[in-house]
Amino acid sequence: MLQCYQILKNKNGRVIVDLDEKLFEIIRNDFYLQQQMIHESQSTQLAEQKFQRRIVPFFLNQFMHWSKQMDYKQVECYLKVIHNRKTSKQQKWELGDLQKIFGPINSRTRCIQIETQQKWKEFLDSHAEISVILNSKIKDQLTKKKYINAITSLKLELQKKNPYYRFLSINQQNIDQKINTETCLEEKNQTNCLFQIEHSDQEQDRLFSSFILDDKESI
Repeated sequence: MLQCYQILKNKNGRVIVDLDEKLFEIIRNDFYLQQQMIHESQSTQLAEQKFQRRIVPFFLNQFMHWSKQMDYKQVECYLKVIHNRKTSKQQKWELGDLQKIFGPINSRTRCIQIETQQKWKEFLDSHAEISVILNSKIKDQLTKKKYINAITSLKLELQKKNPYYRFLSINQQNIDQKINTETCLEEKNQTNCLFQIEHSDQEQDRLFSSFILDDKESI
């Protein structure tokens, strides 16, 4: 085999080489190809991370529209309270809002919060996919498919002890460690509140209205 190169100097980790021109072109092209692949991979990962961060805001927005259409007034009102208390100027839904819904139970709005959790599950089971398919703002069919596939991930979170606590954790390194969702969808909570949810009366409505007006605590 012909020697296509000769090492002229090798010192401190650096090498000076007398190299055949054709071999040099091969090495250079291979280096450029690797750099291009790395750049494309990083761009793809960045685009995927941006999409992942849009999943929860999109479906929470659809959930609020759906609760209004279904005339789930208490759920709609509960969501509006969370949304209206957002401090950001754009008031966009965030993962933290979903964590509030499945977070610590507020004793004053216990049944309303648990009803919202139950209706969220109902929404994922019956309407989430339809809301993607019929959404005219999503033009790209591949993007629609990605949103539809994301529904499975949202459903799987409900099987966990702490739903949505570590959802998309790669982008959530600064989540408040005090969030506790152990009381989220436990059967005993559903049993305790089922009657009150199905038979909500004026007194419960007054309690919730009072909460909206004067409760200073976080939901």
